[in-house]
Amino acid sequence: MNPRLMSWQALLVLRLRHGFFAEGRPQRLRLRASPETAAFVARHQLVERCDGTELWLHAPADRLDLLWSERLQAEGRPRRLQWQLESADPDYLLYTDRRAPRTLEAPLIDAAVGTLQELPGRAPQELAIELRPRLCTWKYLFLGAWDAEAPTLEMAGQPAAFRRDEDERLPDGRTAWVFRSRRRWPMGALGPQHLVLKDLAGRRERILQARLPLAAPRGLILEKRHGRTRPVSEIFVHP
Repeated sequence: MNPRLMSWQALLVLRLRHGFFAEGRPQRLRLRASPETAAFVARHQLVERCDGTELWLHAPADRLDLLWSERLQAEGRPRRLQWQLESADPDYLLYTDRRAPRTLEAPLIDAAVGTLQELPGRAPQELAIELRPRLCTWKYLFLGAWDAEAPTLEMAGQPAAFRRDEDERLPDGRTAWVFRSRRRWPMGALGPQHLVLKDLAGRRERILQARLPLAAPRGLILEKRHGRTRPVSEIFVHP
């Protein structure tokens, strides 16, 4: 085999991070090249490798001369490649900030590379893209017989993180205690781990439930209160 066929130059690494996931590693994402970028990749025999968290772009070493000659667009600006960010997860738009980018762009060759002779063997340029999780009010609805006179929901280190709201009657006739977070929290696979439901009646407080479920994308609703519509994640809890 001709060894020249085995020689490749890494040009670009796009690293995706998402605050919803543990360790920030997103799942089921893909980057689809725009038609113009796809045509450019095919013309120069570039190779894309994408595993859902990273995209690598490689060029054959024997085509770097031609690639360098097209590093600029017709108007003299650095050529930029473009990818559409897509997800196979049907809940992606529920747990992702609506302002998160849908299109990613990167220059073909790092501007720090001044001459063609500097390109072979050079480390690829690396770009990190942070995708933020959606912020929403966390709304806990406690159903069933809890046997408590003065229930309260607390988070370790932030005893006033939740406020007791008026009880809510559900469409099936049941009544739920309601607690709302005082500020919007990001949705996440980890979330706050120390949410505790207590009863403060009597001389000693009682812990009614020490581990509560976290906000989930499927619980997200748009709730209109006091003339404003806001995203709210409803979490139903039973004894």
